[in-house]
Amino acid sequence: MTPLLLAVLLAAPPPLHFEGDVTAGDGDYTLVPFSVPAGTAEIQIDHTDGSDAVILDWGMWAPEGFRGWGGGLVDPAIIGVDAPSRGYLPGPIAAGTWTLVIGEAKLAAGAGHYSVDVTFRDAPTLTPVPRAAFAPRVLAPGPAWFKGDFHVHDEESGDARATFAQIIDLARSRGLDFVELSDHNTVSQQGRQAAAQEGLTDLLLIRGIEVTTYAGHGNALGASSYVDHRVGIGGVGAARIVEAVAAQGGLFIVNHPTLDIGDLCIGCAWKLPDTPWAKVAGLEIQTGSYLVTGILFTPRAIAMWDALEDQGYRLAAIGGSDDHTAGIDEGPTGSPIGSPTTLVRADELSEAAIVAAVKARRTVVLLRGPDDPRLEIAVRGANGAAVGIGDTASGISSIQVDAHVVGAAPGDGVSLSIVRDGKPADQVPVDSADFRKSFTYAARGGPERVRAELIADGARIVVTSHVYVDGATGGGGCAVGDGGCGWLAVAIAAAFVVRRRARH
Repeated sequence: MTPLLLAVLLAAPPPLHFEGDVTAGDGDYTLVPFSVPAGTAEIQIDHTDGSDAVILDWGMWAPEGFRGWGGGLVDPAIIGVDAPSRGYLPGPIAAGTWTLVIGEAKLAAGAGHYSVDVTFRDAPTLTPVPRAAFAPRVLAPGPAWFKGDFHVHDEESGDARATFAQIIDLARSRGLDFVELSDHNTVSQQGRQAAAQEGLTDLLLIRGIEVTTYAGHGNALGASSYVDHRVGIGGVGAARIVEAVAAQGGLFIVNHPTLDIGDLCIGCAWKLPDTPWAKVAGLEIQTGSYLVTGILFTPRAIAMWDALEDQGYRLAAIGGSDDHTAGIDEGPTGSPIGSPTTLVRADELSEAAIVAAVKARRTVVLLRGPDDPRLEIAVRGANGAAVGIGDTASGISSIQVDAHVVGAAPGDGVSLSIVRDGKPADQVPVDSADFRKSFTYAARGGPERVRAELIADGARIVVTSHVYVDGATGGGGCAVGDGGCGWLAVAIAAAFVVRRRARH
């Protein structure tokens, strides 16, 4: 053997091949471990599920933990020291046992087959793209209402193709102040978005993850590191996911919770039974195109929101486009960034302030997009001061709701609806472009809630989050999970014992 041939053999370990069957009864994930030799600069994983009737997802764990998730992307996964393929993280490649994780998204007749080839290289083949470390930024003062989109995918998602430049251009053209880049089960976009944020002074790019399971998708708003989405492995479930988001200062929002359309959107409807709703910050009441989901999805999502609020949980109303293409070639039923738009009343335009405002439930959803009329309500508290969206008016016997609508022309056929504890209480036509109206109700003597909606052609076009009312105690009010609710817990327990009826 010549010295040159020996050097080549030592520099390039032989590829590995794995294949096997997966079945529905073995859990949602199959783990394939393999050894990575020292000195590796790049790993390439060619994978196939071998069938149009089978969809397998693909991800990689290094000895130190998560290294990337490509989902159903059929392209080879490449992990490099300085440049990985989309969905995967750059960084040193440690020698030792790595694990390919195969997710069983869709199986034909309950079974599937995978075939994988792993190639090791001692030199990179990919060219690095600009990345940077996250730096907190304040782009505008407040308090003010800022317009944004909490559900946007870029090319780091295996099922998306929107570039960062395209996302920025579209969001700016629609007058948005912020977008959250919430890619499927990865944070590989965050270094790239930090680089894109440098020099960008009129649009805030917020960090996030769409934690995508086969029984529901959720938005980890403000999350900075990967959240394990592999339900059923190591005790991972909804409770663990929500706790992991909170542990890094983020908020968990349930995305498109009632979008149950089978294989057209795998796992989109929220069905995880161990959901700790007291720790969930919001619910996506409108996702994507108003022409499609606004009719079929939004009424059911709002009904779910009201049912959870009836149980004492307090959730911000959220809207997200779920844009994957930056609005390119989507047609009339597309969901470009900003459709819908969420207004957030924050102390400033920064990631921390937007997260804090969502936690305080200071949101309004423009279901069609950023050009919808503006709507705001307040309730007069015991001292006559205005109590705004997300807050609690306490110790009042009379509920005065002040509503303000801007941007609805008299000929638009828009009406204002006041919704009290999930039920319409009043509806009046909006007859001016700057419309104000007050409504007065007798307090019911306990916790209740009020929101407002704008209606056009018989359907909602704008929905506010709630103003809460506690007309019984004169204290600060409470909600399940907010603390200070001992009196409410005792009352609920007593009612349960007396009436012997569980509330679901």
